[in-house]
Amino acid sequence: MFNRGLAVERLPYLEEPSLRAAYLTYFLPVNLAKGQALLDEAEPVLALRAGEPFRVLDVGGGPGTGALALLDWVSSRSNEDGQAVECTVIDHSPKALRLCEELWREYRSERSAAELQNLHTIVCDLEKRLPYELFDDPPHPTYDLILVQNVLSELYLGQPQTTEKRTALVEALLHRLSLQGTLILIEPALRPASRGLHLVRDRLLQQGSGTVYSPCLHEHQCPALVKPDDWCHEERGWNRPEWIERVDRTVGFIKDALKFSYLILRKDGKTLVPRSSDLHRVVSELRVMKGEKRVWWCDETGRPEVGRLDRERSEYNAPFDDWHRGAIVRVSEIVRKERKGRLGLVGRIPAAASVDIIRSV
Repeated sequence: MFNRGLAVERLPYLEEPSLRAAYLTYFLPVNLAKGQALLDEAEPVLALRAGEPFRVLDVGGGPGTGALALLDWVSSRSNEDGQAVECTVIDHSPKALRLCEELWREYRSERSAAELQNLHTIVCDLEKRLPYELFDDPPHPTYDLILVQNVLSELYLGQPQTTEKRTALVEALLHRLSLQGTLILIEPALRPASRGLHLVRDRLLQQGSGTVYSPCLHEHQCPALVKPDDWCHEERGWNRPEWIERVDRTVGFIKDALKFSYLILRKDGKTLVPRSSDLHRVVSELRVMKGEKRVWWCDETGRPEVGRLDRERSEYNAPFDDWHRGAIVRVSEIVRKERKGRLGLVGRIPAAASVDIIRSV
């Protein structure tokens, strides 16, 4: 249903026992790993304070995938005093939230300082209203971390002004984010879902609702939206559990990597790397071609294709061979030859150019 494009948004799959069990067995571990990969990426700006509550909101959380990802992530890093975590999970499925509570209790029972980990669940259909407990006056709670995973692409489908409605939801969430808080949006790596996220990103930035921590290196319009066939997504390595591998073999999937699109937002302007016109983010695999290698990268100027001819390989540009999707890179020189009065479409890295990988994934 998820992988073959069927209309899962019309089916209450978390209410049906066999589908809920399948989701728990296969998709929860995969999505939990995606969330933890982004928690690692956002760690420098997450305001974790020993002994003080770290307030988390998991929106459309189902069985609490995001909340569990955070709880496990914090447990692996907290000091002897423990890190107080308060999680609120919102979902339209009461049965999914009961499962969330059960998983939370089971996890806490195996960890020390369990009394510091508090969970609240709220049943709410996000398409109809925001939960009054969190968004109406009074009070005005704020959160240190808000997680929204695989939610936006399932909301407002077939309705007019889909992007505007999704943007309004994210804006409401940003309003409940603390000044030093982090909002993480994760979507499937599929083109429609990813492009929908790109559209929301652009609208939020146009309205000045927040700033991009990652993956983008700029606040200009998303270059992946220029051409209708483009989209931007991630591919991260992971240690696939044995039971996931068995399911893959049976049904023909290949979950040897984590694939997703994402957006991490802040309100304080902090970024994964300093903003610089010299930095570029690789947004494709390194493509080995006859006599050369090429990638697409993204920066404030757009989404150009760059490459290096094999005969131009040198000790200075050798790091180009290690470029990969998601890497942030710097190159001292790009050459575009002019042919018939027009510059070539592919930028070339000459032998004398120095290449640096500023940040890998």
